[in-house]
Amino acid sequence: MGAIFVASLFFLIAIGQAVSVCFPTEYTMYLEKKECAYCLAVNTTICSGFCMTRDPNLKEGLPKMLMSQKTCSYKEYIHRTVTIPGCPEHVNRLCSYPVAISCECGKCNTGYTDCIQDTIKINYCTKAFEPQYLGSSKYIQ
Repeated sequence: MGAIFVASLFFLIAIGQAVSVCFPTEYTMYLEKKECAYCLAVNTTICSGFCMTRDPNLKEGLPKMLMSQKTCSYKEYIHRTVTIPGCPEHVNRLCSYPVAISCECGKCNTGYTDCIQDTIKINYCTKAFEPQYLGSSKYIQ
């Protein structure tokens, strides 16, 4: 009976390594508008993880359903809105960003997901942080 238990345990571990792992992960996003003087750093959650992909070597003659490339993306999400400091009166100071509630592995939906992984660093500020913003949450709506 002990051998069956150990064999079952190894089998479950092996299967667990092949299963997709896609879940909300904490992420710091930087928000700014070109007309405004400052940048905001907000903590949010994004979908991150590993999804099983099947990409056979011989693609000719195979149905497309056998060639699936899945990505970890939002299943449920909400938008939060913050006020960007240092904006002129005529500029809309509100900026919304997504917060992942739950995630799933599936076909990449270009309607709300960036499906291209680029090596260019895009999550940074080009402007200074407002000094009194640090440690304060008065900008969250």
